[in-house]
Amino acid sequence: MASAKPTIVLIHGSWLGGWCWRPVRDALARRGLTSSAPTLTGLGDRAHLGGSETGLQAHVADVIEHLHFLDSDDVVIVGHSYGSAVAAEVAALRPDIVRRQITLDGFTLAPGQSVFDRHPELEPLFDALTTSDMPHLVQPPDNAFLGLPDTPDTVRLMAKLRPTPARVNREARRPGQEPPGCERHYIRFTGFPFFEETARLATATGWRVSTIDAGHMAIVTHADAVADRIAAIIAGPA
Repeated sequence: MASAKPTIVLIHGSWLGGWCWRPVRDALARRGLTSSAPTLTGLGDRAHLGGSETGLQAHVADVIEHLHFLDSDDVVIVGHSYGSAVAAEVAALRPDIVRRQITLDGFTLAPGQSVFDRHPELEPLFDALTTSDMPHLVQPPDNAFLGLPDTPDTVRLMAKLRPTPARVNREARRPGQEPPGCERHYIRFTGFPFFEETARLATATGWRVSTIDAGHMAIVTHADAVADRIAAIIAGPA
Protein backbone atom coordinates (compact mmCIF):
# COMPACT_ATOMS: atom_id res chain seq x y z
CA MET A 1 0.00 0.00 0.00
CA ALA A 2 1.32 3.47 -0.89
CA SER A 3 2.47 5.70 1.91
CA ALA A 4 0.42 8.73 2.94
CA LYS A 5 3.26 11.05 1.99
CA PRO A 6 5.35 9.97 -1.00
CA THR A 7 9.09 10.38 -1.36
CA ILE A 8 10.05 12.99 -3.95
CA VAL A 9 13.15 12.24 -6.01
CA LEU A 10 14.58 15.28 -7.79
CA ILE A 11 16.73 14.74 -10.89
CA HIS A 12 18.93 17.61 -12.03
CA GLY A 13 19.86 18.60 -15.56
CA SER A 14 23.05 19.21 -17.50
CA TRP A 15 26.02 20.89 -15.80
CA LEU A 16 24.30 20.82 -12.42
CA GLY A 17 24.24 18.39 -9.48
CA GLY A 18 22.06 17.42 -6.57
CA TRP A 19 23.18 20.64 -4.88
CA CYS A 20 20.98 22.75 -7.21
CA TRP A 21 17.83 21.41 -5.54
CA ARG A 22 18.62 22.80 -2.08
CA PRO A 23 16.18 25.73 -2.37
CA VAL A 24 13.37 23.43 -3.57
CA ARG A 25 14.18 20.76 -0.98
CA ASP A 26 14.09 23.34 1.80
CA ALA A 27 10.77 24.65 0.48
CA LEU A 28 9.33 21.12 0.27
CA ALA A 29 10.48 20.37 3.82
CA ARG A 30 8.62 23.46 5.05
CA ARG A 31 5.53 21.91 3.48
CA GLY A 32 6.10 18.62 5.29
CA LEU A 33 7.34 16.75 2.21
CA THR A 34 10.36 14.45 2.06
CA SER A 35 12.74 14.67 -0.88
CA SER A 36 16.12 13.45 -2.07
CA ALA A 37 18.35 14.70 -4.87
CA PRO A 38 21.03 12.33 -6.17
CA THR A 39 23.93 13.67 -8.21
CA LEU A 40 24.37 11.95 -11.55
CA THR A 41 27.71 10.38 -12.47
CA GLY A 42 30.17 12.83 -14.00
CA LEU A 43 28.50 15.92 -12.55
CA GLY A 44 28.59 17.98 -9.37
CA ASP A 45 30.57 16.33 -6.60
CA ARG A 46 30.75 13.20 -8.79
CA ALA A 47 32.41 14.97 -11.74
CA HIS A 48 35.58 12.94 -11.23
CA LEU A 49 33.71 9.65 -11.77
CA GLY A 50 32.50 10.22 -15.32
CA GLY A 51 34.09 9.20 -18.61
CA SER A 52 33.52 8.98 -22.34
CA GLU A 53 31.03 6.12 -21.85
CA THR A 54 28.90 7.97 -19.31
CA GLY A 55 25.50 8.55 -20.87
CA LEU A 56 21.77 8.51 -20.28
CA GLN A 57 21.66 4.86 -19.26
CA ALA A 58 24.44 5.34 -16.70
CA HIS A 59 22.38 8.13 -15.17
CA VAL A 60 19.27 5.96 -15.19
CA ALA A 61 21.28 3.33 -13.31
CA ASP A 62 22.32 5.98 -10.77
CA VAL A 63 18.70 6.74 -9.95
CA ILE A 64 17.52 3.12 -10.01
CA GLU A 65 20.15 2.33 -7.37
CA HIS A 66 19.16 5.44 -5.41
CA LEU A 67 15.54 4.23 -5.31
CA HIS A 68 16.65 0.87 -3.93
CA PHE A 69 17.98 2.53 -0.80
CA LEU A 70 14.98 4.82 -0.20
CA ASP A 71 12.74 2.00 1.04
CA SER A 72 9.69 3.73 -0.41
CA ASP A 73 6.82 2.21 -2.36
CA ASP A 74 5.40 5.60 -3.38
CA VAL A 75 7.81 7.77 -5.35
CA VAL A 76 7.20 11.02 -7.19
CA ILE A 77 10.04 11.49 -9.66
CA VAL A 78 10.77 15.05 -10.78
CA GLY A 79 13.11 15.84 -13.65
CA HIS A 80 14.35 19.27 -14.67
CA SER A 81 15.62 19.94 -18.21
CA TYR A 82 17.81 16.95 -19.27
CA GLY A 83 16.94 15.29 -15.95
CA SER A 84 13.43 14.74 -17.28
CA ALA A 85 14.79 12.17 -19.77
CA VAL A 86 16.38 10.28 -16.89
CA ALA A 87 13.18 10.53 -14.84
CA ALA A 88 11.03 9.16 -17.67
CA GLU A 89 13.29 6.14 -18.14
CA VAL A 90 13.29 5.43 -14.40
CA ALA A 91 9.50 5.72 -14.28
CA ALA A 92 9.25 3.20 -17.13
CA LEU A 93 11.60 0.76 -15.40
CA ARG A 94 10.04 1.01 -11.93
CA PRO A 95 6.29 1.39 -12.44
CA ASP A 96 5.77 -0.55 -9.22
CA ILE A 97 6.90 2.39 -7.10
CA VAL A 98 6.99 5.50 -9.34
CA ARG A 99 3.40 6.68 -9.27
CA ARG A 100 3.84 10.24 -10.54
CA GLN A 101 6.29 11.76 -13.00
CA ILE A 102 6.77 15.53 -13.06
CA THR A 103 8.77 17.27 -15.78
CA LEU A 104 9.96 20.79 -15.07
CA ASP A 105 10.75 22.64 -18.32
CA GLY A 106 12.36 19.55 -19.81
CA PHE A 107 12.50 17.05 -22.63
CA THR A 108 9.78 14.50 -23.36
CA LEU A 109 11.49 11.73 -25.29
CA ALA A 110 9.71 8.75 -26.77
CA PRO A 111 11.13 5.30 -25.99
CA GLY A 112 14.04 4.68 -28.38
CA GLN A 113 14.67 8.42 -28.86
CA SER A 114 17.63 10.58 -27.79
CA VAL A 115 17.78 14.29 -27.00
CA PHE A 116 19.42 14.97 -30.37
CA ASP A 117 16.82 12.79 -32.16
CA ARG A 118 14.08 14.94 -30.66
CA HIS A 119 15.94 18.25 -31.02
CA PRO A 120 18.56 18.04 -33.81
CA GLU A 121 18.92 21.82 -33.65
CA LEU A 122 20.69 21.42 -30.31
CA GLU A 123 23.54 19.29 -31.67
CA PRO A 124 25.60 22.14 -33.20
CA LEU A 125 25.03 24.27 -30.10
CA PHE A 126 26.34 21.57 -27.81
CA ASP A 127 29.16 20.68 -30.19
CA ALA A 128 30.30 24.30 -29.95
CA LEU A 129 30.67 23.79 -26.19
CA THR A 130 33.14 20.92 -26.59
CA THR A 131 36.91 21.27 -26.87
CA SER A 132 39.41 19.30 -28.94
CA ASP A 133 41.27 18.04 -25.87
CA MET A 134 38.07 16.87 -24.11
CA PRO A 135 35.54 16.03 -26.85
CA HIS A 136 33.60 13.72 -24.51
CA LEU A 137 32.54 16.67 -22.33
CA VAL A 138 30.13 19.55 -22.99
CA GLN A 139 31.52 22.58 -21.20
CA PRO A 140 29.13 24.79 -19.19
CA PRO A 141 27.48 27.60 -21.18
CA ASP A 142 27.20 31.21 -20.10
CA ASN A 143 24.41 32.38 -17.83
CA ALA A 144 22.37 33.82 -20.72
CA PHE A 145 22.11 30.31 -22.23
CA LEU A 146 20.42 29.20 -19.01
CA GLY A 147 18.23 32.28 -18.83
CA LEU A 148 19.90 33.61 -15.69
CA PRO A 149 20.35 37.33 -14.99
CA ASP A 150 23.69 38.95 -14.17
CA THR A 151 23.54 38.90 -10.37
CA PRO A 152 25.88 37.84 -7.54
CA ASP A 153 23.68 34.77 -6.97
CA THR A 154 24.17 33.79 -10.61
CA VAL A 155 27.94 34.16 -10.28
CA ARG A 156 27.92 31.78 -7.31
CA LEU A 157 25.74 29.28 -9.19
CA MET A 158 27.85 29.38 -12.35
CA ALA A 159 30.99 28.63 -10.32
CA LYS A 160 29.45 25.26 -9.37
CA LEU A 161 28.68 24.10 -12.90
CA ARG A 162 30.66 21.17 -14.26
CA PRO A 163 31.01 19.78 -17.80
CA THR A 164 28.31 17.32 -18.86
CA PRO A 165 29.20 13.99 -20.49
CA ALA A 166 28.47 14.47 -24.20
CA ARG A 167 27.04 10.97 -24.55
CA VAL A 168 23.93 11.87 -22.55
CA ASN A 169 22.46 13.75 -25.52
CA ARG A 170 23.22 11.01 -28.07
CA GLU A 171 22.20 7.93 -26.12
CA ALA A 172 18.56 6.97 -26.58
CA ARG A 173 15.95 5.82 -24.15
CA ARG A 174 15.29 2.09 -24.20
CA PRO A 175 12.56 0.94 -26.60
CA GLY A 176 9.28 -0.09 -25.01
CA GLN A 177 5.96 1.19 -23.79
CA GLU A 178 5.31 3.86 -21.19
CA PRO A 179 3.74 2.49 -17.98
CA PRO A 180 -0.02 3.13 -18.20
CA GLY A 181 -0.49 3.77 -14.48
CA CYS A 182 2.02 6.59 -14.06
CA GLU A 183 0.44 10.02 -13.68
CA ARG A 184 2.39 12.52 -15.81
CA HIS A 185 2.63 16.28 -15.26
CA TYR A 186 4.50 18.85 -17.36
CA ILE A 187 5.30 22.24 -15.82
CA ARG A 188 6.57 24.79 -18.29
CA PHE A 189 8.56 27.83 -17.17
CA THR A 190 7.17 30.51 -19.46
CA GLY A 191 10.22 32.78 -19.35
CA PHE A 192 12.20 30.22 -21.38
CA PRO A 193 10.65 29.86 -24.87
CA PHE A 194 12.52 26.72 -25.96
CA PHE A 195 10.08 24.24 -24.39
CA GLU A 196 6.86 25.93 -25.56
CA GLU A 197 6.32 23.39 -28.34
CA THR A 198 7.26 20.52 -26.02
CA ALA A 199 4.55 21.60 -23.58
CA ARG A 200 2.01 21.80 -26.40
CA LEU A 201 2.85 18.27 -27.53
CA ALA A 202 2.71 17.06 -23.94
CA THR A 203 -0.85 18.36 -23.72
CA ALA A 204 -1.74 16.51 -26.93
CA THR A 205 -0.35 13.23 -25.57
CA GLY A 206 -2.20 13.24 -22.28
CA TRP A 207 0.16 15.02 -19.89
CA ARG A 208 -1.38 17.38 -17.34
CA VAL A 209 0.27 20.67 -18.29
CA SER A 210 0.60 23.85 -16.24
CA THR A 211 2.91 26.85 -16.19
CA ILE A 212 5.00 28.94 -13.82
CA ASP A 213 5.96 32.50 -14.76
CA ALA A 214 9.71 32.09 -14.40
CA GLY A 215 12.89 31.34 -16.33
CA HIS A 216 14.46 27.96 -17.00
CA MET A 217 16.32 27.92 -13.69
CA ALA A 218 13.17 28.44 -11.63
CA ILE A 219 14.32 25.59 -9.38
CA VAL A 220 16.78 28.14 -7.99
CA THR A 221 15.15 31.50 -8.68
CA HIS A 222 11.52 30.56 -7.85
CA ALA A 223 11.93 27.60 -5.51
CA ASP A 224 8.78 28.32 -3.48
CA ALA A 225 6.61 28.44 -6.61
CA VAL A 226 8.10 25.14 -7.81
CA ALA A 227 7.60 23.52 -4.40
CA ASP A 228 4.03 24.80 -4.24
CA ARG A 229 3.24 23.22 -7.60
CA ILE A 230 4.81 19.88 -6.67
CA ALA A 231 2.90 19.90 -3.38
CA ALA A 232 -0.36 20.70 -5.18
CA ILE A 233 0.16 17.78 -7.59
CA ILE A 234 0.78 15.41 -4.69
CA ALA A 235 -2.26 16.69 -2.83
CA GLY A 236 -4.44 16.07 -5.89
CA PRO A 237 -7.67 17.82 -6.83
CA ALA A 238 -9.10 20.09 -4.14
